[in-house]
Amino acid sequence: MITNKINRYFPYILIYMCYYTNLPIKLEELTMIIFIIWCILEKKIFKLKLNLNIIGVISILGSISLIQSYKNNYPIDRVLEQLLIITVMFMGYDLLFKKYGYKKLFRIYLKISYFICVLALIQFLVYFFLKIDILRYPIGCNNRALPVIAYNIARVRSIAYEPGWFAQTLIPAVIYSFEVLIKSKRAQKKYIIIILVFFMTMSSGALVVIPIYFIITRLKNIKQALIITPLIIGIAHLTEGIWKSRVQDTVMNLKKLDTGIFFDINASSFAILSNLYVALNNGSLLLGIGLGNHPYSYFRNFIDRKVGVYHFYGLNAMDAYSLLTRMISEIGIFSSVLILLFLIININIKNNLRSIINIGAFCGILSFLIRGGLYTRFGTTFIIILFFYTGKIERSNRRGYKRKREVKNGINNIG
Repeated sequence: MITNKINRYFPYILIYMCYYTNLPIKLEELTMIIFIIWCILEKKIFKLKLNLNIIGVISILGSISLIQSYKNNYPIDRVLEQLLIITVMFMGYDLLFKKYGYKKLFRIYLKISYFICVLALIQFLVYFFLKIDILRYPIGCNNRALPVIAYNIARVRSIAYEPGWFAQTLIPAVIYSFEVLIKSKRAQKKYIIIILVFFMTMSSGALVVIPIYFIITRLKNIKQALIITPLIIGIAHLTEGIWKSRVQDTVMNLKKLDTGIFFDINASSFAILSNLYVALNNGSLLLGIGLGNHPYSYFRNFIDRKVGVYHFYGLNAMDAYSLLTRMISEIGIFSSVLILLFLIININIKNNLRSIINIGAFCGILSFLIRGGLYTRFGTTFIIILFFYTGKIERSNRRGYKRKREVKNGINNIG
């Protein structure tokens, strides 16, 4: 009985923590370690099926990182810490998917996402009418003010640390909700609330992937293009106030990446460009400087010149503000390109459930690459593993394994 309850609630706890994490202690990682230990106790360590692909990739990146960290005189312990966390989270989520399957885990993820969106809707309404934030103490914070725009309209974050992280973790659920509503052609409360709350976060890093989703899935012929293009233009117009100034500032200052001197620029654009400048000028562009070393590189290679908007100096130095920027900085151009190519060839563009989840996960990863910077937090690992479990290569590998097994069984039967 106890075993059944533990097996039932572990995925709920782990997926819930994708949204509810910003503790000074690594609660998510500790919970994952407990889950891994539980799997070992259930199956014995020798019977535990580990993903050799994940072990191989982590081993290669880890070896290169240790060499590059030593070569560039960065702390080795920082690399070891990152390797431990990445190994625990990726191996743990892989075991989770092996144990429960992507369909069951995605259903649990949808349930949790819907529940957290309902909390966000209540948060918005209470704040709008009473000016009270009912979720003003997200975990890990004493008091984090709810972001507010014009007319006291709040950007919801629910139980998450900030609206941006909340929206990005929600992306696969949003994509799935769009598909359900489009295919069923009838209003369903749960999916409408998920989409509505997503837009209420007003997160540019998350909203930007929605047009990309429509382009990937719908722009296959002229008729669909004529229907979808006005919708994309409409969404872009409605959200113009969120992204326009940031995009303009970033584009205008791209030409200054060679100097690292940025004038009259907003905080978001400064974080993007300053961290990208560091990644491109760390002296180890091909192979990177080692996992976890971007903040050390930032304060070594980006000098505070006391000009322009350098009161933002150090902004997002820990996570590089963008996962792609951090990858370029820490594992280099070569490994980053290989990972991006592997992502692209795993996109599953078919008209079925697996494909919908895959494309939703891909859009989530794309959002993290644009504005993220964390390898394991806020659902990054869960969404990456979800993507590969629904990708083309995983599916074809399973088909090949099934075919080999059928052939083997056939040979045995003939014998």
